[in-house]
Amino acid sequence: MASKHGGDIFSLAAKLGVKPEDILDLSSNVVERRPLHAVFLSRLPPEEPLELETEIERFFRLETGTVLVNAGSSQLIKDVCLAYRGSRALIFSPTYTEYERFANACGIRVEHIVADEKSGFDFVFDGIKFGDYALVFICNPNNPTGKIVERDRLYRVIKNNRETLFVLDESYMDFDLNRNTLLGEKLTNLCVIRSFSKFYGLAGLRVGWLYSPNKGLVQRLSFFRVPWSLTEAAISQAKGALGVDFKRIAEYIASLRDALILELSKFRQIKTYESRANFILFKLLEGEPLEFLSYFEKRGILIRSCGDFYGLDETFFRVSVKSSQASKIFLSTLKAFFSSKDDKDLGRL
Repeated sequence: MASKHGGDIFSLAAKLGVKPEDILDLSSNVVERRPLHAVFLSRLPPEEPLELETEIERFFRLETGTVLVNAGSSQLIKDVCLAYRGSRALIFSPTYTEYERFANACGIRVEHIVADEKSGFDFVFDGIKFGDYALVFICNPNNPTGKIVERDRLYRVIKNNRETLFVLDESYMDFDLNRNTLLGEKLTNLCVIRSFSKFYGLAGLRVGWLYSPNKGLVQRLSFFRVPWSLTEAAISQAKGALGVDFKRIAEYIASLRDALILELSKFRQIKTYESRANFILFKLLEGEPLEFLSYFEKRGILIRSCGDFYGLDETFFRVSVKSSQASKIFLSTLKAFFSSKDDKDLGRL
């Protein structure tokens, strides 16, 4: 009963007869935050979130008119596809499934370049005729693999293929402490998408934004934004989040992630992949995937089945990094699952 994107604690809670807050959600890659106190005003929010756009430009030292805010990064992905409807797109996979879904909805012909599992899912750009495509989607760091492409490699590819728009989804870049971001680069065929959902923990408020030095593209995409697309609460919380120093959180998540990868590598029944984000991809080498997923769900734990990602199958799973306690619970449950399988095998002897 895995959600299409993870995070469906409500369905699992209803199935188990418990409260949603009793579910340990390791399927959604959102940093946990304390509940927000928001005053919901009777007046309408700004018709266009111009003040928030200005704040983002100021905070990241971006040129005026290069940022566009909308109700979540997925909305912006859809708007890009609308602007390029009927064209041709290349998607580096396995990756976020909404690129292909929105492209198909807009009549865009999609092709995939699938990263090799043996290489740890590194993206390879050599030999690709980027000029054959109007759009190229690259998620960096990539979801669900957690792999990152170094900024210099990406910069060269984009610079050398000016006729193609490169859409870089940097929703998880803050976990890399921005070392490989292309924000601020002056390449007119560059579009960087960011989110307040993952690192800033504002997923429920739906705030996303994009940067492009191509102001004509930004203006074109703004025509797809409906009036009052963001609530007053969303705008207020997003502006407040910009002023918070999250470096300590990023370093803490990185330490938890690396420790969890180390522990997972000790299990012979799974294969674990390196990650630079707040989640880890692993492959089930022993056991039935549906039984494995069900075992966790029956214990109130959600992990992400990755069988719907292009280039992966149902043996792949993604677990998000939340806290040391969450990691302990996940590891103990993982150990219990494999112990139960070993006991069953001994019983057959």
